[in-house]
Amino acid sequence: MRLMLCLPIVLLACSPSAADTKAAAVLSSLEARWHGCVRDVYARERSVQRKAASQLSALDECKEHEDAYVAAILEVRAAEGKAARREGRTLTARAKAWATSVLGYVVDPVSSWLGAVTH
Repeated sequence: MRLMLCLPIVLLACSPSAADTKAAAVLSSLEARWHGCVRDVYARERSVQRKAASQLSALDECKEHEDAYVAAILEVRAAEGKAARREGRTLTARAKAWATSVLGYVVDPVSSWLGAVTH
C-alpha cells in the first residue's frame, strides 16, 4: 500500500516539469525556423553565387532568427542556473557543512577545555 502511494510522487519528481517541456518546445521551434530560413536562402542564392558566398549570404539574411535562438538558449541556461542555485547544495555538501559546524561548535571547545584542564 505504501509503495502505491509513493509511486506517483516519485514519478512526478522524476518527470520533467511543464516549464522544461515548454522551453524545449520553444527552443526546437526557434531552431527549426532558423535552419529553415538558412536552407531557403541558401537554395535561392546557390545558383547565383559561389558556395562560400551563398553560405555567408544565408547566414547574414537569417541573423535575426539566429539571434532569437541564441537568446532563448541563454535564457534557458540562466533559468537552469537559478534553479540549481535555488535547490542549494547537494546532500553531501550539506552533510560536510553540518559536520564542520559540529566540529567548530562542540568538539573544538570541549577538546580545548580538556587540554586546558590537563595542563
